[in-house]
Amino acid sequence: MGTDAGAVQAYAAFCRAYGPIYRRYAGAVIGDVDVGRTLADAALQELGAQWPFALRSADPCALGWVLLRAATAFRRTPTVRALHCALRPQEVDALVLHYRLGLSASRAGGAMGVSVGVFDRLRHDALRKAARLDWKLNMPAEIAV
Repeated sequence: MGTDAGAVQAYAAFCRAYGPIYRRYAGAVIGDVDVGRTLADAALQELGAQWPFALRSADPCALGWVLLRAATAFRRTPTVRALHCALRPQEVDALVLHYRLGLSASRAGGAMGVSVGVFDRLRHDALRKAARLDWKLNMPAEIAV
Protein backbone atom coordinates (compact mmCIF):
# COMPACT_ATOMS: atom_id res chain seq x y z
CA MET A 1 0.00 0.00 0.00
CA GLY A 2 2.94 2.33 0.42
CA THR A 3 3.88 4.44 3.41
CA ASP A 4 1.79 7.56 2.84
CA ALA A 5 -0.05 8.05 6.15
CA GLY A 6 -3.03 9.65 4.40
CA ALA A 7 -3.39 6.70 2.05
CA VAL A 8 -3.13 4.25 4.94
CA GLN A 9 -5.83 6.13 6.84
CA ALA A 10 -8.05 6.30 3.76
CA TYR A 11 -7.70 2.55 3.21
CA ALA A 12 -8.47 1.82 6.87
CA ALA A 13 -11.55 4.05 6.66
CA PHE A 14 -12.65 2.26 3.48
CA CYS A 15 -12.31 -1.13 5.19
CA ARG A 16 -14.31 0.06 8.21
CA ALA A 17 -17.05 1.49 5.98
CA TYR A 18 -17.34 -1.27 3.41
CA GLY A 19 -15.71 -4.38 4.89
CA PRO A 20 -18.93 -5.51 6.63
CA ILE A 21 -20.91 -5.07 3.40
CA TYR A 22 -18.28 -6.97 1.41
CA ARG A 23 -18.41 -9.85 3.90
CA ARG A 24 -22.21 -10.01 3.95
CA TYR A 25 -22.41 -9.81 0.14
CA ALA A 26 -19.80 -12.55 -0.34
CA GLY A 27 -21.54 -14.81 2.17
CA ALA A 28 -24.87 -14.27 0.43
CA VAL A 29 -23.70 -14.92 -3.13
CA ILE A 30 -21.70 -18.03 -2.28
CA GLY A 31 -24.04 -19.35 0.40
CA ASP A 32 -21.39 -19.70 3.11
CA VAL A 33 -20.77 -16.93 5.65
CA ASP A 34 -17.33 -18.15 6.74
CA VAL A 35 -15.94 -18.70 3.25
CA GLY A 36 -17.58 -15.44 2.18
CA ARG A 37 -15.70 -13.61 4.92
CA THR A 38 -12.43 -15.15 3.74
CA LEU A 39 -13.07 -14.21 0.10
CA ALA A 40 -14.15 -10.67 1.01
CA ASP A 41 -11.05 -10.20 3.15
CA ALA A 42 -8.91 -11.43 0.25
CA ALA A 43 -10.56 -8.88 -2.06
CA LEU A 44 -9.93 -6.14 0.50
CA GLN A 45 -6.27 -7.19 0.76
CA GLU A 46 -5.96 -7.08 -3.02
CA LEU A 47 -7.50 -3.62 -2.99
CA GLY A 48 -4.97 -2.62 -0.34
CA ALA A 49 -2.17 -3.74 -2.63
CA GLN A 50 -3.67 -1.59 -5.40
CA TRP A 51 -4.71 1.28 -3.12
CA PRO A 52 -2.39 3.97 -4.61
CA PHE A 53 -3.87 3.18 -8.03
CA ALA A 54 -7.38 3.08 -6.59
CA LEU A 55 -6.94 6.55 -5.11
CA ARG A 56 -6.03 7.89 -8.55
CA SER A 57 -9.10 6.26 -10.13
CA ALA A 58 -12.50 7.88 -10.49
CA ASP A 59 -13.81 5.93 -7.48
CA PRO A 60 -11.87 3.46 -5.31
CA CYS A 61 -15.18 1.80 -4.40
CA ALA A 62 -15.73 0.76 -8.01
CA LEU A 63 -12.34 -0.98 -8.17
CA GLY A 64 -12.97 -2.65 -4.83
CA TRP A 65 -16.31 -3.93 -6.04
CA VAL A 66 -14.79 -5.40 -9.20
CA LEU A 67 -12.23 -7.22 -7.06
CA LEU A 68 -14.95 -8.51 -4.74
CA ARG A 69 -17.09 -9.77 -7.61
CA ALA A 70 -14.05 -11.52 -9.10
CA ALA A 71 -13.20 -13.12 -5.74
CA THR A 72 -16.67 -14.66 -5.47
CA ALA A 73 -17.19 -15.53 -9.14
CA PHE A 74 -16.28 -19.20 -8.98
CA ARG A 75 -18.18 -20.01 -5.77
CA ARG A 76 -21.61 -18.52 -6.49
CA THR A 77 -24.74 -20.41 -5.53
CA PRO A 78 -26.77 -21.97 -8.36
CA THR A 79 -29.41 -19.27 -7.88
CA VAL A 80 -26.90 -16.45 -8.25
CA ARG A 81 -25.33 -18.18 -11.26
CA ALA A 82 -28.77 -18.39 -12.86
CA LEU A 83 -29.33 -14.69 -12.23
CA HIS A 84 -25.95 -13.93 -13.83
CA CYS A 85 -27.08 -15.77 -16.95
CA ALA A 86 -30.17 -13.58 -17.22
CA LEU A 87 -28.97 -10.17 -15.95
CA ARG A 88 -25.89 -7.97 -16.09
CA PRO A 89 -23.49 -8.46 -13.14
CA GLN A 90 -24.22 -5.05 -11.62
CA GLU A 91 -27.96 -5.73 -11.84
CA VAL A 92 -27.55 -8.97 -9.91
CA ASP A 93 -25.46 -7.13 -7.34
CA ALA A 94 -28.14 -4.46 -6.96
CA LEU A 95 -30.76 -7.13 -6.28
CA VAL A 96 -28.57 -8.92 -3.74
CA LEU A 97 -27.57 -5.74 -1.92
CA HIS A 98 -31.06 -4.29 -1.76
CA TYR A 99 -33.35 -7.29 -1.40
CA ARG A 100 -31.12 -9.90 0.24
CA LEU A 101 -29.01 -7.63 2.46
CA GLY A 102 -31.61 -4.87 2.92
CA LEU A 103 -29.26 -2.00 2.09
CA SER A 104 -30.51 1.40 1.04
CA ALA A 105 -29.71 2.66 -2.45
CA SER A 106 -27.26 5.13 -0.94
CA ARG A 107 -25.35 2.53 1.08
CA ALA A 108 -25.40 -0.13 -1.64
CA GLY A 109 -24.49 2.30 -4.40
CA GLY A 110 -21.63 3.61 -2.30
CA ALA A 111 -20.27 0.10 -1.81
CA MET A 112 -20.46 -0.57 -5.55
CA GLY A 113 -18.97 2.79 -6.47
CA VAL A 114 -22.07 4.09 -8.25
CA SER A 115 -24.44 6.94 -7.50
CA VAL A 116 -27.85 6.46 -5.93
CA GLY A 117 -29.45 7.19 -9.30
CA VAL A 118 -27.35 4.59 -11.09
CA PHE A 119 -28.03 2.03 -8.35
CA ASP A 120 -31.78 2.63 -8.56
CA ARG A 121 -31.62 2.25 -12.36
CA LEU A 122 -29.71 -1.04 -12.03
CA ARG A 123 -32.24 -2.37 -9.55
CA HIS A 124 -35.18 -1.21 -11.65
CA ASP A 125 -33.74 -2.70 -14.84
CA ALA A 126 -33.05 -5.99 -13.06
CA LEU A 127 -36.62 -6.22 -11.79
CA ARG A 128 -38.03 -5.33 -15.22
CA LYS A 129 -35.90 -7.99 -16.93
CA ALA A 130 -36.63 -10.58 -14.24
CA ALA A 131 -40.38 -10.05 -14.66
CA ARG A 132 -40.10 -10.99 -18.35
CA LEU A 133 -38.07 -14.16 -17.85
CA ASP A 134 -39.45 -17.64 -18.09
CA TRP A 135 -38.07 -18.79 -14.76
CA LYS A 136 -38.77 -22.43 -15.58
CA LEU A 137 -36.08 -22.15 -18.26
CA ASN A 138 -33.76 -19.74 -16.44
CA MET A 139 -33.99 -20.99 -12.87
CA PRO A 140 -34.99 -24.57 -12.23
CA ALA A 141 -37.27 -24.95 -9.20
CA GLU A 142 -34.74 -27.08 -7.35
CA ILE A 143 -32.33 -24.14 -7.04
CA ALA A 144 -34.75 -21.25 -6.60
CA VAL A 145 -34.82 -19.56 -3.21
